[in-house]
Amino acid sequence: MFRTNRQGKMQGSSAMSINVGRNNALASGQPFDIQMAFVHLIRIALQGSHDDVAALARQYLRRIEPYRADLKAPLAAAMELAQTSPVRRQSARPLPVDPESKLELVRCERAVVLSHEPLWPASIEKALRLVVKERSREDELRSGGVSPTRSLLFCGPPGVGKTLAAHWLARETNRPIFTLDLASVMNSFLGKTGSNLRTVIDHAKREPSVLLLDEFDALAKRRGDVTEVGELKRLVTVLIQELDAWPDHGLLVCATNHAELLDPAVWRRFDAVLDFPKPTSSEIAQTLSCQLGIPAKNASSISIVALLLQDASFSDVNSLINRARRSAILDGVDLDLALLEQACSLGRAAPIAVRSEVARKLQEAGHSQRRVSDLTGIARDTLRKSGVGATPAVAIKRRKKKGS
Repeated sequence: MFRTNRQGKMQGSSAMSINVGRNNALASGQPFDIQMAFVHLIRIALQGSHDDVAALARQYLRRIEPYRADLKAPLAAAMELAQTSPVRRQSARPLPVDPESKLELVRCERAVVLSHEPLWPASIEKALRLVVKERSREDELRSGGVSPTRSLLFCGPPGVGKTLAAHWLARETNRPIFTLDLASVMNSFLGKTGSNLRTVIDHAKREPSVLLLDEFDALAKRRGDVTEVGELKRLVTVLIQELDAWPDHGLLVCATNHAELLDPAVWRRFDAVLDFPKPTSSEIAQTLSCQLGIPAKNASSISIVALLLQDASFSDVNSLINRARRSAILDGVDLDLALLEQACSLGRAAPIAVRSEVARKLQEAGHSQRRVSDLTGIARDTLRKSGVGATPAVAIKRRKKKGS
């Protein structure tokens, strides 16, 4: 987990420690630097990015609410404004549009606000932090006759953090991020697709920025694919030319879920290729703990949910957390229980061995046999016969009797 080293504390009778990560993102385990948050909020507001201000305000308000019951009414009013305020996009230059449809070809975020702090394997974190370090010392690199990393290719299954990584890089390097709108670029006469792509790239080149080409395999598919028309094959040539000519003051990030579809000539054009794997159970548990603000060692539900989310992506985990939060509010139950119920509903299709292990952990956490049955879908008779869901004393007695 990427965390800030800054140490700030709220002063006064309501002194508290709110978990907010570096600059504008939320992370657990570090105190809230209110001065840094205030400066960052002002900077985004002065840049005219109203939607980013609203998003950042929602994040801070959600973190403050549990610690300041006396501010319940003003916090609710402020949150309502943050939720309903109109979005006004501000950009230094008009965004390029498709000449036929008049649709914008690219989306722009001038001040990136993340909904949560990313969590990646150590190898991915190290590579991304190296890119940020290079950008902070560009002049030194150039004086030494080398250029900072210009282009990155992110590979991996959906939902593992490739797009989030591009936005994180933009935030950490304090650059705007331009995201190609694939539908607009290709939703025109085929002869215009290459022209649209060049227009987007030229627009991003004019200033230090991050350009994200998501679903890159749709643009750079193998030219040997006989099912593709000639115009789409020519796009690969355009991309190769643009990758070779990309300026070192910018950062080009391409992301794909299907690396095997890419044209072989594209691969060697990137300065670095990062493979994003699916999260491990421990990484899922850490994500749950960080986003919910619950230390993993103190939350019995964390290990149970992580067990049920085997083979899930970070996107799946975030969706589960959001559903659990909604359920907790609407049904008036503890977030811990709502999280368990949501995870167990997904885990009904899990192998019986996994559900039995979940049942055992639920019993150890003090849940009744009825609730264990409801959550896992395992019949109470089956639980009784196996000793799962019974009190520890009864379970031991049954195992001894079975052994005799």
